[in-house]
Amino acid sequence: MSTFMLILRIFVYVVIVCPVVWSHTRVERRHVTRGQEHLHKQEPPCASCPRNGRCVPKVQCPAHLRPGSNNPSCHMDNFVGVCCLTGRQHAGEHERKSRTSSISVEDIKLSHDHSRRKLAQWMSNAEKLADKPVHTIVNTTTPSFGHHLSVVTYDPRANKLGRGGLMNLFAAQDLKARDAVTDDDLLLGLTGETDGPFCFPQPVCQPNSRYRSISGECNSLNFPTWGAVHTGFERLLPPDYNDGTWAIRKAKSGLPLPSARLVSSTLLLDGSHPSPTHNLMFMQFGQFIAHDTSAGVVFNTGNGSAISCCTESGSLLPPELQHFACAPIVAATDDPFYSDFGQTCLNFVRVQIAPASDCSIGYGKQMNGVTHFADLSHIYGSSREKLSSLRAAEGLLNTFNDYGRELPPLTERKECMSVAEGAACFESGDNHGNQIISLTVLHTIFTREHNRIAKALAVLNPGWDEDTVFFEARRILQAEFQHIIYNEWLPLLLGPQLMNIFNLSPAPEYASGYDPGLNPSLTSEFSTAAMRFGHSVIDGKLIIPSPARGGIYETISIPEVMFQPTRMRLKHFLDRLLIGLASQPMQTVDPFVTEGLTRYMFHGGNPYGIDLASINIQRGRDHGVRSYNDYRRLIGLQPYLEFQEFSLSAAQRLSTVYERPEDIDLWIGGLLEEPVEGGIVGPVFANIIADQFAKLKRGDRYFYEYGPDINPGAFTPSQLAEIKKVTISRLICDNSDGIELFSQPPAGFLRADLLGNEQVPCSSARIPSMDLNRFKEM
Repeated sequence: MSTFMLILRIFVYVVIVCPVVWSHTRVERRHVTRGQEHLHKQEPPCASCPRNGRCVPKVQCPAHLRPGSNNPSCHMDNFVGVCCLTGRQHAGEHERKSRTSSISVEDIKLSHDHSRRKLAQWMSNAEKLADKPVHTIVNTTTPSFGHHLSVVTYDPRANKLGRGGLMNLFAAQDLKARDAVTDDDLLLGLTGETDGPFCFPQPVCQPNSRYRSISGECNSLNFPTWGAVHTGFERLLPPDYNDGTWAIRKAKSGLPLPSARLVSSTLLLDGSHPSPTHNLMFMQFGQFIAHDTSAGVVFNTGNGSAISCCTESGSLLPPELQHFACAPIVAATDDPFYSDFGQTCLNFVRVQIAPASDCSIGYGKQMNGVTHFADLSHIYGSSREKLSSLRAAEGLLNTFNDYGRELPPLTERKECMSVAEGAACFESGDNHGNQIISLTVLHTIFTREHNRIAKALAVLNPGWDEDTVFFEARRILQAEFQHIIYNEWLPLLLGPQLMNIFNLSPAPEYASGYDPGLNPSLTSEFSTAAMRFGHSVIDGKLIIPSPARGGIYETISIPEVMFQPTRMRLKHFLDRLLIGLASQPMQTVDPFVTEGLTRYMFHGGNPYGIDLASINIQRGRDHGVRSYNDYRRLIGLQPYLEFQEFSLSAAQRLSTVYERPEDIDLWIGGLLEEPVEGGIVGPVFANIIADQFAKLKRGDRYFYEYGPDINPGAFTPSQLAEIKKVTISRLICDNSDGIELFSQPPAGFLRADLLGNEQVPCSSARIPSMDLNRFKEM
């Protein structure tokens, strides 16, 4: 057969046969069980991707949704992907090649002047409101103050960068209003040659630094601000802002979306559906990961005070008294809970805007107050100043010695909800370690693990100074953390197929796949929706066992230990809570959320608290996250055209709050899905989460598995083998108080009563230990 005929046959197969097979399969999809629509075992794969395209999961090639895109389907181990030519760019190949900036210098100058004037006006108005604190500052006795404590940042750089982000946003809005840029230019990121009036300060990098930076800067040498603290969340899809730049999303009809509180109270009922397999430690570790990688920086008054959008009596502030960042949530006068207390306004403040790292104008990207990497920034901080305040002598972290028991250091901030004698709140790298006591427990375990490693390294390497001891211990602990995520936690979340498709499982030795052109930054969809699946799996109560006597020592309502971690000072409490977290089942991922989160969160001494579910819904809208159906399309699923396509009970409730399925918020839609095979979340959430952790692996030069050709601080093969022995159960065994905890289940995120996962002694070979002798410098 001639070469010409061979090429012709391949062309016919790729261009004609593959699309025909794909079209036929789309008809067949309607008969597949919901949640499994992306599996097509009967479809033969395409021969190859044309034009050097890569076959990737659809979530990693958003351009395939663009009109006129040419992305043939392809196969990835029984998973239908697309041949991608544009990477994770929103725009199609032809758009990125054909678009060039045509904005005149005069237009840019005018937009800069407009931006500076508008910012000055907004800041002046905000300062005037701050002079009326009775109306515009959150009272420290209200539930909203507890929420403020969970999102506040004390880093003064955030406000300066936030003002710069607003200036660039205003410039984009002005250019758009004068038709100098189009909606597509903004939404598709085609404004890279249009500088804004403010530039993100560029760091000075040491390319061969052995240790990752504290701030996350300089991970990528070509794009040194990628993943750094105070940079913006990225996007899987262009945002759905009502004005294309920052205004909160509206319904497809153009009317306002239903109140986030109405959606919450109608759809997210209180109920108990314990997981048959996963324990509460799985839930708690998920929050620990989320806090490490994501912390939206909300606007404040400028001096750190919390903005109030509601009156003290619980009604909406009049518009003239509302800060520009206010987006309060309306509660109906007949709300099933808040009406009892006359509350028709739930406080909500928007997240600050981060300036683009390349100085360009564009739509609003919300600011992350921690590094985007899985690097334990909530233990070590995201700035040198914070790290310095957390360090002790001899390479250790500061601790509070509570009669021989090491706890995180006490904080000087007045954030304990209880001010009784002996009340204690603790310091952490992100200032949020007191949010719930089970989170404080993990901060304690990881602080102790750093110090355990540091002490061992100092003995093994007596010639090291304390800086070397500290940063080597930090490097090892970060690797342990990443290994637990990818080896233990993610497989139980996503199931084996997605772990394989996205190449997330640890490698036998060194890993490959680092991509210096991949931005690892968190997406808004991950931060505001998919990763918040965890709010559904929280149990309303913590069951504290009594190991010596058997039975239950006490049962604690979740709201009672939010910003109230004083029980940590009780001698037996840490061990007992750790035993309870291993044994108590978490809840399943479903549209049921405990009333402890939807009615009483951060209630303090009040008879009501905030509704976390409403906050989640409103936060997604704040970020401009698109509707649930758009993300079904992104991963290759058919959108829901009628409410009746959901389950009967869900359809009835959805139709009472939303006008049409196209309006459903992503977080809500994700909670309604059936889980993927072997996982606990549905296909939309699973793809968003898998994509994010793939970015955090492939876009992190310091990822623990990379060898010396990539990672300047790479471990030797023997050291890496020791790190890969570490499990969450090992960390608990090594860092509990050892008063009542002497055993753990080998699989630390699965229930201890599962057959084959019964607790074994901490000395058991089923909970292997890392040999730190491998870290002795030769």
